[in-house]
Order: sequence, then C-alpha cells, then structure tokens
Amino acid sequence: MSNIKIQPAKALDFIAIAALDRIAWKEGIDSEFIPDGEHAWRVWTEHALTFIARDTNADIIGVVLAFPTIRQGYCLHKIMVVKKHRGQGIGAKLLTALLAAIDSENASCFLTVSPANRDALKLYRQWGFTEEKFHIGYYRATEDRFLLTRPRNERNPR
Repeated sequence: MSNIKIQPAKALDFIAIAALDRIAWKEGIDSEFIPDGEHAWRVWTEHALTFIARDTNADIIGVVLAFPTIRQGYCLHKIMVVKKHRGQGIGAKLLTALLAAIDSENASCFLTVSPANRDALKLYRQWGFTEEKFHIGYYRATEDRFLLTRPRNERNPR
C-alpha cells in the first residue's frame, strides 16, 4: 500500500480509467444502464479534477473525479477502487487529494448518494459533507438520492 502513488490524471489515462469505470459500474444496482464512456473521461482527465491511484506496476487501480459546475463549486461525480485493492485506504487518499484541490480553490463540493448506501453516507459525513437534501426519484422513479454538500474550506477531519 505504501507504494501506491496518487497523482492528477493525464489526458492519456482516459482509456484505462474508462475501462475501470465499466467494471465498477457492473457492481451497481442499475448496471444495465450505460456508464460514462471514453469520450467523457477524455474531457474530464483534462478539464476536471481527476486523480488516479497507481500500483507498483503503474496500473491505474483507483480514480476520483469532480467537475466544476455553474452554480455550486464542484460535483464529486465518481470515486472507485479496483475490488482487490479496496479496504487499503486508497479511496481515502484519492478523496484527500481531491478535496485539497477543491479547498485550494475555496470552493464547495456536492455529490449524490443512494440512501441505501449507509457505508458511503457515513464516509462522506466524516469528510465534511454535512448538508443533506433527500430527492425522491432523482435519476429514475426507482432511484432516490441524498444530495450532500461540503461547504467551502471545510477542513478534512482526518
């Protein structure tokens, strides 16, 4: 785990990140819907806050993404770690890097999360996402979500 490198993604990383996204997406409840494709990751790696985790073989084993929004700072859109590398603190390191970048811009950040995902809700609250709004049918009639917001310059509690 100590040899894991967290770094900003580069444009050329987009294909490997999109491949990881397709694998992670299959684990979700609504896995029949299309995940973000290479075209979106190509733009995000260059124009959004995207950090990757590389293992000792330089393979991408995790990614976190937040893109700027018109009205409310950044949207934390994705965080994922390859299944066999979970539980090693890689997601926390990715989130630390991302939130430090957002804090350096004095911006707020929001995300959506399933109310059923208790582990994620607990994690996000620990990272300073305190304001919550419940939305029935946020994506589809069967997909309720919490919208959580982390105010500007909320410092990492860890």
